[in-house]
Amino acid sequence: MSLAVRITLLRQLTRVDLARFGPRLAEALVTRSHQVKIRRSFVPRRTAAADEAVALYRRLVQDRPGRHEVGLARALVAQGSVPDDRTVGSAIAQGREAIGYVENATNRDGLVVLAAAQLMVAAQLCHDEPRDALSLAERARETWLRCAPLNIHEQVALARSLTVVAYCRAVLDSPAEALIAREGAVEIFRRLSGWTRRNYWQAHFEAVGGLADSLAAQGRWAETLALAADVREELTFVTRLRPLRARPILGGLLFVLAKCHAGLGEPEAAVAAVKEAVGHYRWLAEHDPNRYRLLHHRVVVALRTQASVFEGLGQHEQAAWTAAEAEAMESRWR
Repeated sequence: MSLAVRITLLRQLTRVDLARFGPRLAEALVTRSHQVKIRRSFVPRRTAAADEAVALYRRLVQDRPGRHEVGLARALVAQGSVPDDRTVGSAIAQGREAIGYVENATNRDGLVVLAAAQLMVAAQLCHDEPRDALSLAERARETWLRCAPLNIHEQVALARSLTVVAYCRAVLDSPAEALIAREGAVEIFRRLSGWTRRNYWQAHFEAVGGLADSLAAQGRWAETLALAADVREELTFVTRLRPLRARPILGGLLFVLAKCHAGLGEPEAAVAAVKEAVGHYRWLAEHDPNRYRLLHHRVVVALRTQASVFEGLGQHEQAAWTAAEAEAMESRWR
């Protein structure tokens, strides 16, 4: 029986017996909201499924307190995790509410939901509040480890927790700890099958890009280029299929490659990499206006990086033009 048919039947049965069929319907709706390999045009359906699951679980919790809180927390995580359809504030609020329901959980179901909620909130906070995000991501990692053995989805979530930990460590000037966490995340993906890595390509590429950034920060240029070579080719292909999700990762990787080429005394390759990164961020700012306030900052960073590369090559006029464009863009969005 297809999921859509099952949900339709369960809706009818739930009208007759909420206590018996309501939890089954809610879990089916959560499953729909988490479905992968789904077109961007289907996001509203995923959103509607998650919203319906949360509303249904709230009724169940109200009718029978103490029995359905874990389910409500799972639905809240699903509601906050629907891609490209939640503001940061709402996702954080839903995640924190979910944590409140399961923070004292001891059984595996509750711990899995707790780890997922901690990771969701940490991922939303890491850019603006890295210290709070680091604490939550560390707790998510510990919670996932308490759930061992982990299935494939949970292993990927553990790797994502390490990626967030590493990002926060890097921002907070702990490069050695960031490198260790990123090596751990990439190692988890290396143990998974190629098919699984393709299914979770975004988390995989973010982990590898982060490791490349840590290696480059230590001046390990050749090692970084070797790591990033295959990933760059794959990401370039994925940008044709999922440009809004893949271009930010590719842009960050190109910055790392530019740093490596500059360190190896290859200025032409460094300039080419930075120009390509700027192109990706310009495209994103044009085609994803809902996120432009975040993306414009990346464009500014890209332009300043490009200006510094030009300056290092002695191309002072081009450096001045690029720096002036970065300043003008930043002034518009202060």
